[in-house]
Amino acid sequence: MRQRLLDLVSQGVQRPLTVVSAPAGFGKTMLLESWENLSAGTDMISWIALDATSEEPSALLESVLDGVLVVDCGDLTVTAEFGQTLHRLIHGNAGRVRIVLLTRSDPPVPLHLYRLAGTVAEIRATDLVFTTEEATELMRLQNLDLAPADLAVLRERTGGWPAGLMFAAMSLAGKADPAEAIREFRGDTGNVAAYLMSEVLDAQPPALREFLLRTCIVDEVQPALARALTGRPCDRRSLEFIAHGNSFIQPVPGSDESYTYQSLFREFLRTQVMFERPTLTLALHRIAAAWFAQNGQRLEAIQHAITARRWRDAAGYLVEDLDFARLLVGRHRRRLTTVFADLPDDLEGADAAIVRATCALAEYDVARSTSELRRARDWLDGDVSTPSRAPELAITVLQAVSASLGTDVDTGLDAVLAAEAALRAASREPAIARPELRLLMAGCKGRILLQRGDFPAALAAFTEGIAVAEKAGVHEALADFLGMSALAEAAWGHLRRAAELAAHATALAESGGQPEEPQSAIVARAWISTDRGELTEAKDLVHRAAEAAPTHDAHVLAAALALIRARLLRGGGETEYAGAELRAASNSYGTQHGGWLNQSLIIDEAKTLVAQHLPREAINVIEHSPGRDQVGSLLVLRRAAIEAGERKPHLPPAATHRTVPLETQVDSWLVQAAESLRTGDSGRGGLCLERALRLAAPEQLRRPFTEAAPSVQRMLQPTGELLTRHPWLRAPNHPRGHDRAIGSSGHQPGHAPADLTRAVPLTCKEHEVLGYLAELLTTEEIATTMYVSVNTVRSHVRSILRKLNASRRNEAVRRAWELGLLPARQEEA
Repeated sequence: MRQRLLDLVSQGVQRPLTVVSAPAGFGKTMLLESWENLSAGTDMISWIALDATSEEPSALLESVLDGVLVVDCGDLTVTAEFGQTLHRLIHGNAGRVRIVLLTRSDPPVPLHLYRLAGTVAEIRATDLVFTTEEATELMRLQNLDLAPADLAVLRERTGGWPAGLMFAAMSLAGKADPAEAIREFRGDTGNVAAYLMSEVLDAQPPALREFLLRTCIVDEVQPALARALTGRPCDRRSLEFIAHGNSFIQPVPGSDESYTYQSLFREFLRTQVMFERPTLTLALHRIAAAWFAQNGQRLEAIQHAITARRWRDAAGYLVEDLDFARLLVGRHRRRLTTVFADLPDDLEGADAAIVRATCALAEYDVARSTSELRRARDWLDGDVSTPSRAPELAITVLQAVSASLGTDVDTGLDAVLAAEAALRAASREPAIARPELRLLMAGCKGRILLQRGDFPAALAAFTEGIAVAEKAGVHEALADFLGMSALAEAAWGHLRRAAELAAHATALAESGGQPEEPQSAIVARAWISTDRGELTEAKDLVHRAAEAAPTHDAHVLAAALALIRARLLRGGGETEYAGAELRAASNSYGTQHGGWLNQSLIIDEAKTLVAQHLPREAINVIEHSPGRDQVGSLLVLRRAAIEAGERKPHLPPAATHRTVPLETQVDSWLVQAAESLRTGDSGRGGLCLERALRLAAPEQLRRPFTEAAPSVQRMLQPTGELLTRHPWLRAPNHPRGHDRAIGSSGHQPGHAPADLTRAVPLTCKEHEVLGYLAELLTTEEIATTMYVSVNTVRSHVRSILRKLNASRRNEAVRRAWELGLLPARQEEA
């Protein structure tokens, strides 16, 4: 038995009256029996167990003249006559008899006066519930070793109710998966339901039984709602009285007049009322839906309307206050998506079509959403009455969302601006201020502006989303906005700021603020690592991003990931694979329209062709692109034209403008440096390269230098003056402590200096061959040792030389030592 309860009884019996009041199953009788066994000899203890056949309770009370009298009322309600006798006995025996009353409801005695006089001790259900430590010990005694998380769930399900915990222990016995068994443990089946029926529900007076059955359909009971559901008067005092005598109904913490049922009891009551009166159940849910709607609690109204099979009402509630946005963003997104999953496809009306369109967008099905919006428009046009403005606004907003997910950024921006204007025109309506709508529009606008390359405006939209999400406590949306902001900053070239934003988004996931790190933050981090020449980290992040849960930014993030993958492949010399990646991304993304993001795919494809010494193909790709006049396009076109011996296009002055991405600004100076070096003007070439280095240094933007022309890379020799003045150009140390530098551009081996060589990942076989090369084995000896052909070994060696940018075997081994790809040499160990 629990010692703390025994101590409460021992302290209580020092007073004339001890009231142990709690519903059935709280262990009142067991507690007093245990206390009696431990108190043998200290007091004379008498028991009276009352039932329907007992003689007059008052006479039984007066028959005891001394000691402790335990009166176990069972399921009987204490009568007024019994209360009078009890009151008289307490005041007339001068403390000779101390009474312990075990009851399911308080006796009709003036307890408030006893409390003032200090003549009563009270032990109630809140004292009798099991604490975490007691529940752990109880499960141990039942040979159940539950994890702390599982035990916490069980305590929440049972509310610490002793009988409930015992029933749960019985159901868990022999189960292979306790966590699943706890999730399946319910109050409307088996022993729990039988106990609650016989010991709790059937023991209630008819009026209270009816009250319980009618009000159990709602999660929280309030006086006005109880009046609507029961058709009888109900006020706060009524609910307080009911809760005081029944621990299965408790006040909601932090609320003045809301009460809730213990979860097992609520499950039991709901199943029972459905069994006894299924028609009444539907009617009660309709009443609840109407009440919640009238009182501005739309989510609850929707839930009850759907339970009552009133889909049209539910759809109307969602659209009327523009709550449809909650299906796409916000804390209630998953809940609403679940409850509307079974919305009938043939349900007529504009509201129903709007909800179906929103559900389609939640599943990223733009085509279906567009079709449903057309149906909604047809319903509105055919409505001869004066409809609410809400459906019209909802259609306009959803059209903007659909357009933002498409490939035509100009059309998408027009749709978003039109939706914003419509919402501003309706700004006097309170619903327009809903945070979900603002989050939705900020996301759409930022997504489109990022694709256009308007980084300042995109960041302004994402920043607004961050502010709204923080204020509303919508952590999932906050993390997404932080990630998209990080990606915009990274694309613009603000790598430090991008890293800070991405770290914030990641921290939200690590702190449990939201389920997982958003895909946008992972992509942003991959972009940063690629631009800084951190190949290993970038590849890991690309892999993680590909496995992350999709969002409405998936179209944008897929294109950004393709760019990153292609740049990693190109940096490792895999130019053919890089080109294939970019062409596939272009076909999927759709590059028939303008914009920064889709043109970036084309520009990178052209850069890859230049790296493959196919300048005319690069020129053709750029000249047939919609963004051929963009600064980045002209730069790669100019470089390709020089290599092809054709007339180069004019270099635009906007290449150094602040709104142009930092990479493009740096590329502009690198192209000029290469041109100067080509004509023999090494002085100007050095100045242009210096300008590029100064621009890139604050953000440690290394990638443009690894992709620069060979003549530029030769100026960055490890012992050269430029690299001495700009040590940041050396890539940071590998996480394992190995030295590593930024990567080469995939040019022919020997063009890039050692300090610009990246540690390109080798295959397992290549690592093995590299080790044998370090041991000075010949090709034939390696083939014999590995049980492969000589040609296979030669193929591995060529790949190693290419990846390590070496021309000879000994050079490859030396570089591998420098990059930490081989164990340290003996003299260095």
